[in-house]
Amino acid sequence: MTAPPPAPGDDGGGGGVAAPMPASVRVAVVLLALLAVLLLVNAGLSWFGREAIADRIAEVQPDVTREEAERLVVGTQLPYVVIGLAAAAAAVGLPRRRPWARWAGVAGAVGLALLTVVSMATAGGATALSLLVLVLSVGAVTSLLARTTGQWVPPLRGG
Repeated sequence: MTAPPPAPGDDGGGGGVAAPMPASVRVAVVLLALLAVLLLVNAGLSWFGREAIADRIAEVQPDVTREEAERLVVGTQLPYVVIGLAAAAAAVGLPRRRPWARWAGVAGAVGLALLTVVSMATAGGATALSLLVLVLSVGAVTSLLARTTGQWVPPLRGG
């Protein structure tokens, strides 16, 4: 594993001063961390409350068994857990100037925004939480794709 290239303004000889983290990177890190916390806490609460949620689903839809409802609850949370873990990893890797962190953050935030829009469309409306997630996702993507972020984070491939 190779170390990231020297920061702009750093000649690599130890005498230069590394460029400070741009505001776009700091914003992206904060937004990704917030998304990770929201998604993972929500998934954790859904996991611990899955029996009650499944009972409610089975009560409202009599053609669905309780076991099917519980599988549905767990299954619908899996994409959010994966995206939450990707956002957390990106929030940790981005300040370390890891190129993969930038693109993991973009992929996770775009995927989350799409999932949120689809869930809002199928539910017939938006909740405060879904709007918050959508705004945070769009903000994270915008910050990650900003020119200053691209200049500060080395390219994914050596070219």
